[in-house]
Amino acid sequence: MNGKKIEIGDFAVYKYPTNLALSPDGAYAAFAVVEPNIEDNCYDSCIWLCNTETKGIRQLTSGKRERSFAWLDGETILFIGNREGEKEAEETFLYKISVNGGEAELFADLPKNVSKIAYQNGAVYAIVRESYYEKEKDYEVFDEIPFWNNGSKITNKVRQRVYRYDLASKEFAALSPEYGETGDLWVENGTVFFTCNVFTDKKLRHYGLYEYRESDGVVELLIPQGEFSISYACRRAGRVDFFGAREDSLGNILNPELYTLENGEVRLLAHYDNTIGTAVSSDGFLAGGKTALCRGGRIYAAGVVGSNVVIRSFDMDGAFRDETKESGSALMLGLKEDEIWFVGMRNQGLPEIYRLADGDEEKVSAFNDAVLSECAVAPVEHFRYTYKGTELDGFVIRPADYSPGQKYPGILTIHGGPKGAYGALFSHEFQVYAANGYFVFYTNPIGSDGRGNEFADIAAKQGSIDYEELMFFTDEVIRRNPDLDGERLGVMGISYGGFMSNWIIGHTNRFKAAVPQCGISNWITKTNTTDIGYSFNSAQLGGDAWTNYEKQWELSPLKYADKVKTPALFVHCDEDYRCYITEALQMFTALKYHGVPAKLFLIHGEHHGVSKNGKPKRRVRRLREILGWMDKWLKE
Repeated sequence: MNGKKIEIGDFAVYKYPTNLALSPDGAYAAFAVVEPNIEDNCYDSCIWLCNTETKGIRQLTSGKRERSFAWLDGETILFIGNREGEKEAEETFLYKISVNGGEAELFADLPKNVSKIAYQNGAVYAIVRESYYEKEKDYEVFDEIPFWNNGSKITNKVRQRVYRYDLASKEFAALSPEYGETGDLWVENGTVFFTCNVFTDKKLRHYGLYEYRESDGVVELLIPQGEFSISYACRRAGRVDFFGAREDSLGNILNPELYTLENGEVRLLAHYDNTIGTAVSSDGFLAGGKTALCRGGRIYAAGVVGSNVVIRSFDMDGAFRDETKESGSALMLGLKEDEIWFVGMRNQGLPEIYRLADGDEEKVSAFNDAVLSECAVAPVEHFRYTYKGTELDGFVIRPADYSPGQKYPGILTIHGGPKGAYGALFSHEFQVYAANGYFVFYTNPIGSDGRGNEFADIAAKQGSIDYEELMFFTDEVIRRNPDLDGERLGVMGISYGGFMSNWIIGHTNRFKAAVPQCGISNWITKTNTTDIGYSFNSAQLGGDAWTNYEKQWELSPLKYADKVKTPALFVHCDEDYRCYITEALQMFTALKYHGVPAKLFLIHGEHHGVSKNGKPKRRVRRLREILGWMDKWLKE
């Protein structure tokens, strides 16, 4: 394979367009371009513009910390930045800049910590982080669950609230209720919707749906919290339509359906057995931007279908049509008359800006073309195989220097979730393994996303049918690739993939190295230490530790740790509140106790998503540790 082999630090030369938003008149598409900065250990980001007629692209801002923005009008952008030097912790500077050039001007100094903004009809709508406790240096007070949240650190009596800044009166006032945690905010077509979860003791799993009426300044609760998990809401022909997901009998959240609300009554509009707004797993993009929009009586939404993320549109009756037809991922979108603009990953490449019109896609940007053209990118082979009458998706990446007849070690990787999904997408991490002489192979076993509720239902079956499928898949990959050395196999995964890695090494010795990451070893401890454990675990396992203790222990990899013979590297973060550090500590200690080679690599200051958006230097060191471990046990 021609070209330079992909190295661990190469992710820092990729560019990641995100937060796509079209101007009100559709003349421009604005977006942030994020670039990892290893030297400063941060992510630089600036706002860029694309003229939607000429397709010309240019950089608009240069402050390196400008990612959240909103269109003030067809020629002016508001953005969050800091060009004033020192500022208070509870203070946010808003700037405005013209698309025609010139310097950015200070627009407003808001006395709150703002993370996201939207603009409509003379007002800025902001997501604000607000605390009801005065922060103390030496102490923390917990009096509710969850008391922390992955990616947000300690959140006891801390809430994300919706505020409205009126440009005329300069009034900056809260719209969401006190002690209410905001989930999503949708500002479009003269409407303002948001989801909110009000609690002071135990947070409910589902948020309520609120609407702010600009006409009279009233906030109205439309759907009480606890009924639906709402992924998008809008008004069409005067009625409120929304994607809402209910729970099954065990409490697992099902795929959303399209509902309508008229005269206070909720009515099912259309059955839709796929997720909305989620993504196929890859470290090649950064989340952001809108995954659902409404225009001309149609809702346009991105969602996982099979192993792709597609855009579909829904008419007033709920009937849908596929707008995108290419494989890959459509990550966020904007609308211009009959055109759909989106950030997408196509042809196993990195994210770029695309335009879709009359069914034809046009690649508009080329941020990553040059760097990828210089690299030996190993292609992803997507194939289908049948297990017990069910056709499943499999993926294999051969070593970058693959030569038929030579034997190579291989790594089985397992996605998170369990309701996650893999696809034939570019993954920097997987390319690094391939560049270092490994087969990399992965699949979407039962429990994965993209194939409906029945396929995704794995409640109280973890470690049984999924384990059997993964072992069958491993055999199938070896059968299809005789140059893959079945005696030199590693296994790894993150989150649920970390759970399955722990489970696998307790039930088979066929893998010679394992790297469970940010995983689960004990369902009982995960229940009582993590941000979603008290709700997620009981749903996944059909009961809690008091009503279903035997099942929770039976499905815990820690129970089988005395059977492990596979050397294991545990990778975890001390601020991972989704799967807390206790999970890695217990499994690591158990293996050491039983004389199995083991290492715990603990990353300070990082959370559950370290592999995709952790600090650049930490991402580099993490990959070095993993590759070193695999090399030690599979090559030496």
